[in-house]
Parts: sequence; C-alpha cells; structure tokens
Amino acid sequence: MTRARRRDTTLHPLDRSVIHRLLRLVNLIAKPFFAHYGRRHDLSLHEWRVMMVLANRPGLSSSEICELTGMHLMNVSRGVRRLARLGRLERRIDPADRRRAALALTPKGLALYRRIAPDAWQRERIVHAALTHGELAQFGRLLDKLLAGFLAQRNNDKP
Repeated sequence: MTRARRRDTTLHPLDRSVIHRLLRLVNLIAKPFFAHYGRRHDLSLHEWRVMMVLANRPGLSSSEICELTGMHLMNVSRGVRRLARLGRLERRIDPADRRRAALALTPKGLALYRRIAPDAWQRERIVHAALTHGELAQFGRLLDKLLAGFLAQRNNDKP
C-alpha cells in the first residue's frame, strides 16, 4: 500500500469532521475572550466559564459545575482556587453536607461578570442571527441529542 493511499484510509478529513467543525466554532466564539477580556481582567477562559455558571446558579459545587459545563474537574478546581484567591468567588461549607463546598461569586466577582457578560452574549446573538427561528430550534434539539448521547456514553469512555 502506498503512503498516500494509507493516509487516505487512516485519516479523517477535517472538512467533513463534525467534531472538528464544532471545536472550530467554539474556538471562534471564544476568540474575542482571549484577545480582550482575559488579559484586561486577568481571567482565564476556564475561570470565566465558572463565573458564567455561578452568576446564574450560585451555590453549586465544583462537581456540579463540571456536570453543567463538561469541563474537567482539574480545570474547574484551578479556576475556583484562583477566583477565590482574587476575591471573585467565595466557598461556603454546606451545613447539610460538610464535605460539600457551595460556591458563589462575591460582589467583586459579580461586578466583573456584569462588565464582561454583555459582550459575551453578543456572541450568542451572532449565532441566533445566522439561523432562522426554525433552524435555531432544530439546532438546539440536535445539540441536546448530541449532549445526551455523549453523557450516556461517558461511563464507557476510556481515559
């Protein structure tokens, strides 16, 4: 088998890969964050994602943030530690379960979230503008279906 032929049968063309295109879309959506907000506010993308979740659902644990975002526990834990060190997040021990830490943004963290969020939601509006109402509804259903499939599969995933 020639080298060119072997390459054709073993590699998946990126332009047809759904995963590659989804990752590209996520990167394009997140790109302005790196260019503007990360440096300006001394904030990583993982930290921002933790802040977005906690701004909408205060009191979650790190594990619950992982469940909602799909982020790795290590990235969430690092983000939580750094946000706490910078005074943007606070941990409270759950009185019902002393092993669980409930997380919430501090007033300083909430103020930073409110400064960045309007521009972040502009990215969402770009997605909405690119699709008709029906396409957007269908895209949402398809995303939910893909998420459900991956969530069902995750217990079988190899490290």
